[in-house]
Amino acid sequence: MDAEIEDQCGMAMHVPDLKDVYDTPLAFGCIGTYKSGDRAILSMDFEYDPNEHRGGSRLTFVVENVGIFEKMRRGKDSTFVFDGVEKRPRLSAGAAFGESNCGAATNVTVSPIQGSNWQGWIAEEKFARVRTRCRPFKEFTSNYRCIHVMIGNRTMTAQLTGVCLLRRRESDLENGLSYDIFYEMLKSLKFKSD
Repeated sequence: MDAEIEDQCGMAMHVPDLKDVYDTPLAFGCIGTYKSGDRAILSMDFEYDPNEHRGGSRLTFVVENVGIFEKMRRGKDSTFVFDGVEKRPRLSAGAAFGESNCGAATNVTVSPIQGSNWQGWIAEEKFARVRTRCRPFKEFTSNYRCIHVMIGNRTMTAQLTGVCLLRRRESDLENGLSYDIFYEMLKSLKFKSD
């Protein structure tokens, strides 16, 4: 990532050497700043061919200068909240896809994740096989993993809500960004402050 973007958005991560149909490499951009109590938006378009709407969409992280547990405690705009009974994180209703164009999500799995100076969770929503005449959008089929991410430490939080990534590992963007490649990017992420 570009050093100016890292400073503005408060985090850095490895960006794979992948290109779209026009031979443009993947890159993050940043809008706003996390420093003054505001939010920064770290975003990357990974659509392979915008003219044909092929190969995915975009990754958008909302970065804030607030600790992850404080963000969850407040509840407002938090991707995850604590389950009142067991004190385990669960996907907030406001962050969930909840349903595809052909029906409701059948299961949400929340898994912990940890990086060099952060911890958090990934939620994956699964959708039922369609038995009617409805044809689901490709993102809501078993070929994709629809996920939500919330990571942070005691001073910073980053959230990515609602992106569907290829289940199968692919080394290009023609069909979308692979979950495995995204996960490698995420594991390389480091916040500017601990």
